Amino acid sequence: MIEELDKKYLELSNLQKRNVLSNKYLIEDILIPIAKKLNIELDELIEIIMKKYDFCSCYELHAYGEQAKMGCLGRKVDIDLGLCWLSDFFNLIKRKEADKIRKFVVEKTILYKVPYKDALEEGRKKVIEALKREEK
Repeated sequence: MIEELDKKYLELSNLQKRNVLSNKYLIEDILIPIAKKLNIELDELIEIIMKKYDFCSCYELHAYGEQAKMGCLGRKVDIDLGLCWLSDFFNLIKRKEADKIRKFVVEKTILYKVPYKDALEEGRKKVIEALKREEK
C-alpha cells in the first residue's frame, strides 16, 4: 500500500514538474540556451532537471536563470575589461570601483538593451578614467 502511494506521489510530482518546465518563457529564455551550450536535446536537459530538482526549485528556475545571466555576464565583463588583473592582482583599481564598472556594463546590456560591444566600450572608458585617477 505505501509503495503504491509513493509511486503515485512520484508520478504526480513528475507531472507537476513537467508542467512547470513547459512554460514558454522558461523554455525560450533559459532551457534552450543551456541545451545549446551543452549540445544536448531540450528533452534530455528537462529530464536531468526533473531528476535533480524538486517542484519548488523547478518553479524558481526562471528567476535563477535571470540571476545567472547577470552573474555570467559580470564574469565576462571582468575578463573582457581585464578587471580581474587590474583590480584583483595588480591593485591598480580598487575593488569597489571595479564592481561599479562591471555593474554598469551588465545593467546597460541586460536592463537597457544596449549592445554588449557598446556597453563594454563605455566600461573600457570608465576603466581608463579610474586608472588615471586612482592612487596606489
